[in-house]
Amino acid sequence: MLCSFSFTERYVGTGKCLWTMHQRYNIFLKKTKKTFLLLLLPVLLLLSGVESSPTFEHQDAFTGNVLICDKCPPGTHITEYCTATTPTVCAPCRRHHFTELWNYLPKCLYCSNFCTENQEVETECTVTSNRVCRCKDGSYLTGDSCVRHKECGPGRGVLTKGTLQRNTVCERCSGGYFSTSLSALESCVKHQECASGQIELLRGSVHQDTVCGSCEDLANVETLRTFFSGLFSLNRMRAVKIRKCIARHIHNAKEGPLPKQRMALMDWIRARLAQAPKEQLNALPKMLKTSHFCTIAEKLETIFNEIKEQSPNCTLPFDV
Repeated sequence: MLCSFSFTERYVGTGKCLWTMHQRYNIFLKKTKKTFLLLLLPVLLLLSGVESSPTFEHQDAFTGNVLICDKCPPGTHITEYCTATTPTVCAPCRRHHFTELWNYLPKCLYCSNFCTENQEVETECTVTSNRVCRCKDGSYLTGDSCVRHKECGPGRGVLTKGTLQRNTVCERCSGGYFSTSLSALESCVKHQECASGQIELLRGSVHQDTVCGSCEDLANVETLRTFFSGLFSLNRMRAVKIRKCIARHIHNAKEGPLPKQRMALMDWIRARLAQAPKEQLNALPKMLKTSHFCTIAEKLETIFNEIKEQSPNCTLPFDV
């Protein structure tokens, strides 16, 4: 019983008894509320998104007991395993080392990713991640390495530019378009149209632009250089024959050996034309005619005949 009174005390002690019961009821409510909150706390933590540390099993070296220890967070490693009375002890990774995941590694991992040729650093090494490399501009990833984008040669242009994941796609220039460069970026370019009052000195091809001007322009040294450079670009002689003709009529042994590849030989000729004085350029048609550049000489004669048809009063500054 909560209260006990004799018959004579019943009426006197009734108020005191009721007060005592009220106090005990309040104490009961407080204890019940505290127990409820303790039971509710894990649920509240779960709902709030707070996660407990990942754990792992560890056998204590002294007691042989299997303990449940907390793992170390990313960017740290373990220095002391937990015991029955102490938690896991972690330490930060030192420079050039990292751990990306929760772990119980005795040492952090070394940042072993090094950017090689045609690569650059995208993300530098941190305590939580290894170094990340990417291909440099102008390169793409194939396998585990970066390779330079393919270049489209003369007569071919870029259809699709290369990306970090894909190589360049080239296409042969279609009719009315040309390309003179070796490039991974440039597309084929449309031939120019000769303006009113000009004639077509040299028809365009996939390798060169149309050369426009007047008959009188052929007396200009720069026009001559452009004209003859385009003429040689039209040539389809084999590299061996071109090399033999150059060695016999143009090349000086003191200049060193001639290149063996056809494209390199054509570059050599264009470079020579860019430096030749006007007198040599004027003498070039006759030299081509008397040398073994027969196909070029014949082509040159055909072109000059076409020029005279377009401009009958044209007087060429050289003999053909």
